[in-house]
Amino acid sequence: MSAKRLALPAFLGALLLAGCGTAVPEVRDFPNNTSEAKNNELVQAIVRSIHCELEDAVTSVINADIDTAKANRSYYAQFLKKWGAQVGLTLQMEEKTVVSPNTVYLPASPPSSIFTLTGGLAGTADATRVDKVNFYYKVSELYLGRNRKCYRDDNPPTDSLLIKSDLKLREWLDAMINGVATGQITAVAKQNVLQHEITFEVTTSGNITPAWKLVRATFNQSGSFLTTSRDRKHDLVITFGPLDATQSGNFLIPIAESTHITTQQTSGIASGFKNAVGQ
Repeated sequence: MSAKRLALPAFLGALLLAGCGTAVPEVRDFPNNTSEAKNNELVQAIVRSIHCELEDAVTSVINADIDTAKANRSYYAQFLKKWGAQVGLTLQMEEKTVVSPNTVYLPASPPSSIFTLTGGLAGTADATRVDKVNFYYKVSELYLGRNRKCYRDDNPPTDSLLIKSDLKLREWLDAMINGVATGQITAVAKQNVLQHEITFEVTTSGNITPAWKLVRATFNQSGSFLTTSRDRKHDLVITFGPLDATQSGNFLIPIAESTHITTQQTSGIASGFKNAVGQ
């Protein structure tokens, strides 16, 4: 059998076995991606975790401000209760398979000369899935009051670092409050926007190269025969801003809304450019 006839079935078989890049990627990683319910469990866990992060951060800085005000009789964080928080969550999953078999054919040759024939095939399958959701809270709804914290799952899914990590939102809000307290930031200005963006990107990959050495031919003696990878990018944008009184206080003021949208668009463009360059 010729080298080409041997390589083509190997290429097709490996592509079918790999799977990555030939179907829409699942939200969760293997082996937790076996059902729609499992995938939904991760999304809901991320949303709950973000909600808790917002509640704990807002509650912490407002309560700390109340405690400080007992001594100096000055409140610096209470303006937040007239603000809102716009949240943008993007989950991007990319799966890729690269198959590159190669063959060296060694036909019978006269003693005075040696002839070899080298051949190879290459194929790539790449599939990308991007899911986005925007949701909105009033800060007054996020504030839990005194001596309360948000309930967090004891055993949440571990597929996203947005769940397992401290997102440092309280730290960033506290910096804003300190700026107001020192007079460096005006709390009530209509142009005020406070934004926090977190991106986690995790890539896993693997490869396999079975090799054969026959009398007249060798197969896959160099390079990688089959390479698969899965790239997960979880991006979170949180934008705080004053409520728009002209719209019943149910939306952020226009500059905060436009800042939130622009950041999401910029993040999407940057991600697309990075993927294009990486091809």
